[in-house]
Amino acid sequence: MQIGTRGWIYPAWNEAFYDPDLPVEWQLSWYANHLRAVLVPADTMHEVNVARAQDWVEDTDPEFRFIVEIGPTGPDGGGGQARASFARSLAQSFAGQLDALLFTSQPGSAPDWAALDTLRQDFPQVAICVDGVTADAIPAGFGNCWHVGEGASLVPSPYTVAFCAHGALPVLREVIQTVQDTLPGGGALILTDPALAYHHAKEARMIADLLDA
Repeated sequence: MQIGTRGWIYPAWNEAFYDPDLPVEWQLSWYANHLRAVLVPADTMHEVNVARAQDWVEDTDPEFRFIVEIGPTGPDGGGGQARASFARSLAQSFAGQLDALLFTSQPGSAPDWAALDTLRQDFPQVAICVDGVTADAIPAGFGNCWHVGEGASLVPSPYTVAFCAHGALPVLREVIQTVQDTLPGGGALILTDPALAYHHAKEARMIADLLDA
């Protein structure tokens, strides 16, 4: 199980987690020395492109893993084919360190399943996951998401990205055990509290190690 946070660039972390004198461009290297995976969110702070992906690979070791979120539209506002083409270029740029691509969809808007299936077949080592679509509407072979505490139950898939905003140890243990008992394949636990996700992720990693997850 991969365990990390949703992004790594947060002002609240500058003294609590990062050395206060650490330049922003060195923060990912620092992060990778403490945690072994990260979800790159589709926001302006963590905006990803081919050049940045290559830089991030250089800033981390070969065992570090990325999960990259692809927003509802591709670069320049493109649709499904544009998103798949953009994702393809990223999959090549991360040089084996890409664990999963997470495509987010607008409510009521279905992804371009044909384009995603071609991507899945071309990059079998990268999980293709979808968020914003109910689990029963996701075709076989694709991963899904589980938002802890938002009502929906965890549904088995080849790869599940579990998002958790809570950091209490009993909650983390229950989430990890649920993932461990339910999922047949791989997955990731992504902690999302903007102020304390790094701390929650470190504690989750210790719990997972104790549970052999």
